[in-house]
Amino acid sequence: MDAKPNGELIPQGGGDSVPLTRSPLIVGRREACDICLPFPTLSGRHCELTFKEGHWIIRDLDSTNGTSVNGAQIQKKILHSGDAVSFGSRNFTLQYTEMGRRSNLDEFDEELEEVMSMSLLEKAGLAKPRRHPVNPVLTTDDASEQPTPVPEPPAAETRPETPPT
Repeated sequence: MDAKPNGELIPQGGGDSVPLTRSPLIVGRREACDICLPFPTLSGRHCELTFKEGHWIIRDLDSTNGTSVNGAQIQKKILHSGDAVSFGSRNFTLQYTEMGRRSNLDEFDEELEEVMSMSLLEKAGLAKPRRHPVNPVLTTDDASEQPTPVPEPPAAETRPETPPT
């Protein structure tokens, strides 16, 4: 049995809280959105909030100014009560009663971050995972070794020019 959606988005800096009583909820600037926030920094359809297995999950809908959780821009993330959520430049605190098992969702969150960091070709199996170059670290042993100077080539001999006879 799925838990009933609950909670609220509390605007940081004051204002009326936004009740979260059903799922899914579309947040955006358009009047047709479930949560309409008529601010210029929000996209028409900015993000989606879904209540699943007793937890809220947020997903950015390719918004112009992005969606952040606790200061980090996200594409999709499991939310916990007390998280700071930002849509464009509008900041809220999410408060709700978490009802699901957290361990399953933490694993989901890790898998989600791994998938979100992959390119579309990698997800489709058409490209190998990107390998990040390892930057060599200069150790103190390496620093003590001085490069061997290359000897200069011998100077060419110059002969005095003699006039032809």
